[in-house]
Amino acid sequence: MSLPKIDTSNLWDKTYALLKESIIRRKYAPNHKLSIPELSEQLGVSRTPVRDALTRLEMEGLVKTVSKVGTFVVAITNQDVQNIMDTRLMLEFWVIEKLNNVDKETLKFRISRMQDILRQSAAKVESNHVDEYLKSDFNLEFHLEFMELGQNKNNLDIYLRTMNYRYITMKSSIVTDEMVKVAMNQHQQIVDAILGGDIGDMKQVIQLHLEDSKERLLKGIRENGGSI
Repeated sequence: MSLPKIDTSNLWDKTYALLKESIIRRKYAPNHKLSIPELSEQLGVSRTPVRDALTRLEMEGLVKTVSKVGTFVVAITNQDVQNIMDTRLMLEFWVIEKLNNVDKETLKFRISRMQDILRQSAAKVESNHVDEYLKSDFNLEFHLEFMELGQNKNNLDIYLRTMNYRYITMKSSIVTDEMVKVAMNQHQQIVDAILGGDIGDMKQVIQLHLEDSKERLLKGIRENGGSI
């Protein structure tokens, strides 16, 4: 596969970013063996930044190295989806527990941002531009605004890394028009629950949203042969 050569400024980070983008967007198939010499030649860089990039990607769970065999693109399986959703649920519940510590102006601002995202999402879907909805990543933007309410950068970073799978599922056509519409409706329920101020209601709608997303993803993985 042909990859664009990159300039030499901030070389290591750019090598990492380009390889990560190629992997999560599935330019490399699941379980594809990654050759350091080939990647080095394709990118026009030495092998050192490629090795560094693969080490960082392995720490994020996107590739795995088998001793004396090589480095491979990690496939997403049923268990991965279970783990991802458990982490998301834990982090989003944590945010709910922190809401009492959020000042009114910050809460108002974040809710306003979430409502803006919902309006933009609805405009794309109602115009039958679901592909544009996916490319704009409104789903991620909504959840990041919610996570910002927790005011904890470390947790936000963990959440972002956990959400790498979203590109892979979109590339695999796992996300359907119906899933988008259901998710948008559930996002509105989350906003309504926050406005209502009842912690129990908030946890209930978030858990239902993530459970529904999980079941739909698991169904897509089954239909895709067990992994994506």
